[in-house]
Amino acid sequence: MKRRAFLGSAGSIVGAGLLSTGTASAGGNDPLGSVEIRTDEHNVSHLYSDDLYDLVFANGYVQARDRLFEMDALRHVGYGDSAEVIGEAQLQSDIEVRRDLYNEEEIKRQYENASERTQQILEAFADGVNRKMVEMGASAQLPGEFTALAHAPEPWKPEDSIAALSYMIGRFGIGGGTELDNARTLARLRKSFDDDREAYKAFGDRNWLRIRDNHYTSIPKEDLTVDGGEDVLPYDDVSEEQFRYVDAALGAEPWGIEKDFSLDEWLSRDAKGAMSGFKFGSNALIVDGEHTETGKPMLAGGPQMGYFKPPVIHQIGLHGAGFDVTGTGVVGTPGVIIGRTPEFTWTVTSGRDDQVDTIAVDLHPDDKHRYKWNGEWHEMTTETVKHRASIPASIVNGDPDVRIVEQEVARIEEDGAVMPVVAWNPDERVAWCQRTTTRYEELEGAFMWATLGKRDDLDGFKEQISEFPFTFNFHYIDDENISFIHTGKVPDRNSSLDHRLPAPGSAHEWNGMQVGLGLGTHYTNPSRGYVVNWNNGPCAEWRAGDKSRNWGSIHRAELLDQYTQQALDDGPLSLDDVEGVIDSVSIHDAAASYTVPALIKAGKNSDDRQLQAMAAEIETWKETNYEWRDENDNGHYDSGGMAIWEETRRELQSLVFSDELGEQTPSLTFEPPQARHAGDHGNAEQDTVLVDALAGRTTHSWFEDVDERGLSTAERKRRQRSTLTEALQRAGHTLEDRYGSADPANWQRDVRQSTFRSLGGSTQTTIDMINRATYNQAIAMGEGLDGSKHVLAPSNTGYLSFGEVLSTRISGDEPARLTEQLDEYVNFDYIPHPYTRKQVEQLAVKEQTLRTAKTSLNDPIQPSGTLPTDVKRDVVSDMQTEKDGNKSEE
Repeated sequence: MKRRAFLGSAGSIVGAGLLSTGTASAGGNDPLGSVEIRTDEHNVSHLYSDDLYDLVFANGYVQARDRLFEMDALRHVGYGDSAEVIGEAQLQSDIEVRRDLYNEEEIKRQYENASERTQQILEAFADGVNRKMVEMGASAQLPGEFTALAHAPEPWKPEDSIAALSYMIGRFGIGGGTELDNARTLARLRKSFDDDREAYKAFGDRNWLRIRDNHYTSIPKEDLTVDGGEDVLPYDDVSEEQFRYVDAALGAEPWGIEKDFSLDEWLSRDAKGAMSGFKFGSNALIVDGEHTETGKPMLAGGPQMGYFKPPVIHQIGLHGAGFDVTGTGVVGTPGVIIGRTPEFTWTVTSGRDDQVDTIAVDLHPDDKHRYKWNGEWHEMTTETVKHRASIPASIVNGDPDVRIVEQEVARIEEDGAVMPVVAWNPDERVAWCQRTTTRYEELEGAFMWATLGKRDDLDGFKEQISEFPFTFNFHYIDDENISFIHTGKVPDRNSSLDHRLPAPGSAHEWNGMQVGLGLGTHYTNPSRGYVVNWNNGPCAEWRAGDKSRNWGSIHRAELLDQYTQQALDDGPLSLDDVEGVIDSVSIHDAAASYTVPALIKAGKNSDDRQLQAMAAEIETWKETNYEWRDENDNGHYDSGGMAIWEETRRELQSLVFSDELGEQTPSLTFEPPQARHAGDHGNAEQDTVLVDALAGRTTHSWFEDVDERGLSTAERKRRQRSTLTEALQRAGHTLEDRYGSADPANWQRDVRQSTFRSLGGSTQTTIDMINRATYNQAIAMGEGLDGSKHVLAPSNTGYLSFGEVLSTRISGDEPARLTEQLDEYVNFDYIPHPYTRKQVEQLAVKEQTLRTAKTSLNDPIQPSGTLPTDVKRDVVSDMQTEKDGNKSEE
């Protein structure tokens, strides 16, 4: 199908003339072109131009209008120098970015190696951003955060978009790399057990490499099975060399960082600092036309990318130059990554394939920069980086001495791969580096994704991502088809190694690569008539990767499937039904159902009356299917069951696992960490081993003490019952003291809260805990605007002027535009998602013609005004991360 022209009549037009400051001037004598911008009441703009440069120019211009400060912060995060802007709390983020990603020269080289068309798009986007920056500077309307941080934003360069997208997709669009952390766990188990074989069994209960047989897969087993090609080795087949590196892992420490600077969870690839809580997680439901009232497919769901204010994605419509798409794009970059066209709709969830290998190498006894590879000594390449915290941010935080941290970035280069060194054990002379399948492919991959809106049908959509290297699940619908496509780039590894553990440099090898559609993990029009995914495995027999407890015997996706099947039992689905499924899983616990039945049984069979009462109270909660309910609107959950389950589950974590794992026993986080959706209420993976142990599916008996082996089946069951009873008793004592009552019905805990992290001068926003995606679509194909909805919490705009930052921080009141979609979000509602010109014209409240003459901007634009120290302190502190160990994974 040919794309049509989109300009036509513009109606009431407002011309935008060129503005200039002392550091900028108009480029060229005549305007290059123009773009029509139509903006609705929710500040979502649709851009119309048949010229690609003009369209992308306007994309940058409008995004800078709404998110300039956030864009600036994200590019500095991507460069690994954000502490210089935001403050000391960014130091760990910068250290990890410079370790794992790229320096400025590498980013520049990616731009220089890009195709001419990609360069033109990046340049057009940068030109549009700079044009808006000039306008803001000339009218003293730069975002007030720049004043608060005494930071003058530099001109936007094409490379800045690469820095931002490299951070977003290069760090969070891949999975794997947990081998060193796994090795530390196994080493701890080897110390806990007298028998190394028993330790290896216990380790296998947590890490299994291949999707478990009873794991819920998005593609039914009867439709598709794909051999993942990786299995756990028998104990006797694991080499002594791998076990030697396992034992060395307990003494591992970060590479290249001075010892007096503390790194928190430095082995995790989670976002740190202001971006802590960001990730790619998501849920999705697509249903074929045979199961809908309209006879055409429907879609609901969206990405769970954390709660930020403003969000890290931006609503936009691009129309012309081959595009006809509306949805969301990543801040700091052009294009749309999730959304719809007149022909199709798609959303994306995280794929979590293992695309990172951790490799162990021996170091020279006299030179830590020399490592052994294939029996020969080689030299690392090194670079020294000095990270400086922002002087103004440090001062307003009460620390006039600016912290400077020196980092040595080391790389091992072998077999054509560049591998950052992440850790070492100085006593054992061992270092660990990481090899990633997608290194230097972020720009090309991002453009495959961001230009999906140029395609016309399923064949074109699949062709576009046929070699997409990052690990995601694409959910696609059009008038006739539903399709699930799991992508990634995974290697064929050396079969003689245990891939849960670091590979010795002498044995590491990749014998081939599967990428994009080549994984074979995709299917169109599945037999069950629908697809649900909540970051679960794609199909039977596929790889589960090296991540502990990934794609095991239980998964929160089963909750999504349960509500989908219930809706289908009542007949063909309406769009309200499809929305209702997503709504239901957002307010029902994803984990409790797997352990509550055993607790009820233990309590009922006890002679302790309080335990019996606790069991009855949990059963009341069970009857609601573990809903987070506050029907009386009194700030408390209706049942004491939730509090009982939380405390008992914590006790079980200690009683069952601490003797084997010690300080490595995972903690549970039931209070949602800042910027996260629902903490450990929103995920079930943390319960996998416990549930398997209760069901007798583990090889190690976790309910025994480590020094007890060979107990009879009857004795093991007695120990299990005793442990459950003891956990209930301990929880009962804790809750009786906490609530001052012996009656479990009175243990109604306060409603848990989710908090949006402010990425700027806005105040923090808190909502009742909800496990809803950051951005949601609800689409019924063929139903026009009535069947096309979306919502982005809390708003599409994040702009605050200098005066607004000041008044917001003094009065506590902020412009309503910063939360204009929040009511719809918390009430499970939507705003219109227009995709045709007529629909956009119907909803537009503002029309503008933007002249796209390039603006030359050579120097940073100085912010105006001054803010009181306490206002500056508030702005800075709200952007900092909590020291709470954000371990949960929605």
